[in-house]
Amino acid sequence: MALALAGLVLAQQGRPPNIVLIIGDDHGYPYFGFTGSPHVHTPNMDSLAAHGAVFHLGHTTSNHCRPALQTLMTGLYPAQYDLMAEDFHAAAAAASPEYQRASDLMRQRWDQEFYTHVMREFTTLPAILAGYGYRSFQGGKWWEHSFQNGGFTEGMSTGWKQARRGEPGWFLEFMGGDGLVLARETQQPVYDFIDRNADTPFFIWYAPSLPHTPFDAPEAYASRYASTGFSESAKAYYSNCTWFDDGVGRLVDHIDRKGLSRQTLFVYVNDNGWEQEPFVEYADAPELLANGGRKGKLSLHDLAFRTPVILRWDGVIAPGTFSDVLVSTVDLLPTILDYAGVPQPDGLPGHSLRPVIEGGKAALRDALIGRVTGLRSDDNVMGRRAEGYYVRTRRWHFIWYKDDDRMALYDMISDPQANNDVAADHPELAGRFLGMIDEWLAGMLPIAE
Repeated sequence: MALALAGLVLAQQGRPPNIVLIIGDDHGYPYFGFTGSPHVHTPNMDSLAAHGAVFHLGHTTSNHCRPALQTLMTGLYPAQYDLMAEDFHAAAAAASPEYQRASDLMRQRWDQEFYTHVMREFTTLPAILAGYGYRSFQGGKWWEHSFQNGGFTEGMSTGWKQARRGEPGWFLEFMGGDGLVLARETQQPVYDFIDRNADTPFFIWYAPSLPHTPFDAPEAYASRYASTGFSESAKAYYSNCTWFDDGVGRLVDHIDRKGLSRQTLFVYVNDNGWEQEPFVEYADAPELLANGGRKGKLSLHDLAFRTPVILRWDGVIAPGTFSDVLVSTVDLLPTILDYAGVPQPDGLPGHSLRPVIEGGKAALRDALIGRVTGLRSDDNVMGRRAEGYYVRTRRWHFIWYKDDDRMALYDMISDPQANNDVAADHPELAGRFLGMIDEWLAGMLPIAE
């Protein structure tokens, strides 16, 4: 019945849907009303979830933002993206006589410039959609220099000059430059884009740098938490969560006022997780204030990756809750293309969520597997270089810190807060999960060859 209804609606509207990809920045899974928080005020996200399909066992592909966002653009795991970027670099260097003749210093500069723009070598979601008549807009967090590198037709982030690298303020330019004012200062650029393209299928990358630091929410949001008794860091973080929520509400309202809601697929996902319980204080610890609790961002715990995934398309996607379906953000590009009626590129690792939503498939996979290349550091808020892996099943979360060959295991059903490492009680599972990691890594290679 759902499939027939979807087909009828698509036939009636005679055009593919607009697509609005909403990305939370450092927004931890527990800190929404619809995921069960009694503390954080998120009425607009709660409404988006109530009218859409919600996957509660979603995971991003990285414990920090840039690799996770690269996945959303390309449909690749970060390990695949890195391998392909190296292949693109090797091919470009081999084809450049100037590179072959250059000094080591000049090669370093050439390499830096190449990797600054390497995203344009990939097949990206906006570029795919452009081939089917879509216009596209980038706003918010964006690490890939200019919006053009991602294949967007319009955008807010316009890049930086290499000579500015390392100077004061440069890192904000690196993160997204002018795009970072989205929601914090204005939403007019995205409104203007919608108004200009109301009669054309469009794709919007809506990625405000919220609830990411700085925790400087205006009084309208901060006042809600001022007298709660929560820790100062919790008040600050939750205020930014509500600020983000308000931006989402205003965007959805604008689309509704334009009469486009029934022609628009909204997709929500976090870039990475976060930990900030209401009475735990991080204000006096810069490393923790910048990254939240130690089980969140830049860790290997479930909270570093956990994200709700919402898909809302009024009249097409029936509201529903999926609490035991393991979803990776590699699934979002195939899902978006499926609903847009656009063929998926060959060789991508993800699966469309549409068969699950429409009732024809109960699950996509038995486990989520991931690799990270950075972990927490007490000396640097940006973390340290380190290699680690995890395996997440419906019950277990297995962690392997490869650099020191240390492992941990948590029963996420009986111990959802991951307080008790039970690896010693289940030695047989370590070998099983390590074997799954080896098999998964082997599968990364073909797409890069």
